[in-house]
Amino acid sequence: MLSIAALALFGSIMNGLSVAMNEPKEREAALITFMVTASGFTLFSIGSAFWGIVAGVLTLLILNWRKNA
Repeated sequence: MLSIAALALFGSIMNGLSVAMNEPKEREAALITFMVTASGFTLFSIGSAFWGIVAGVLTLLILNWRKNA
């Protein structure tokens, strides 16, 4: 049953990734956000969706800071 659900969501996941990777300046942050969220990482009883957003925002800030400095 789980594999059927994964196949059904595959198109949506691929579409979301392609839209996220569309902007060259934000590709790394989008990929890190996706990888951390998909990892299932949990810290302090906070799920991977939150940590994915935190990792993506930090990546975006660091990369933009390096380019502007």
